[in-house]
Amino acid sequence: MNKLKYISLLVIVLFIASCSNSITDIDNYLKYLSDKENGLVIEKATGGILMRVKYLPTDYLVFNDLKNNENNTLTLKDSIKQSYQNSMTFMLTIGPDRNESFDITKVGVKNYEEFAQRIEEMNFNMTQYVTLKINEKEYTPALTQMESVNGLAQERNILFVFNALDEQGKEILKNDAQFVYNDELFYTGINKFKFKMDKINNVPEFKF
Repeated sequence: MNKLKYISLLVIVLFIASCSNSITDIDNYLKYLSDKENGLVIEKATGGILMRVKYLPTDYLVFNDLKNNENNTLTLKDSIKQSYQNSMTFMLTIGPDRNESFDITKVGVKNYEEFAQRIEEMNFNMTQYVTLKINEKEYTPALTQMESVNGLAQERNILFVFNALDEQGKEILKNDAQFVYNDELFYTGINKFKFKMDKINNVPEFKF
């Protein structure tokens, strides 16, 4: 009987432990992702420009894809999650520092032609400015995308998707990673954002 009680107690403890590393409320989940103490967001300010790099877990990406989809089924959810399985995503936000106010896309441009060129660079050519450095090896993004915003936004969000596997099919994100942004658009230099692997591994599961 004592042995049975011990086993039952162990099962309960394990169940509680497994539940403690999960979040079911989207607001709490987003707060966790944005809390700098949790190591998923790193900021750097220079010359009046604020740069922020954020690691986006798979659960967040899946939720974001599903939130406006009426066909929100378990099969679709699993399918979308599978599509993100072998990739890792970071979001680079570039905008004015907290005490500044300006549209980042217009900084330093003299005419519409230069403005159009900058928008084109931020939309289609950001792969040439960013690498992910892990164990002295550098990886370039598989793709990038600047998020659409309304005309009132002063900052811009750019998504960077990296392959999670190397040429041999081995997972590359096993050690601390450094997101490196060589800024040739706003001339802030080479900016490095270091992400610790234990922080990434410790992201709670989002159950929805």
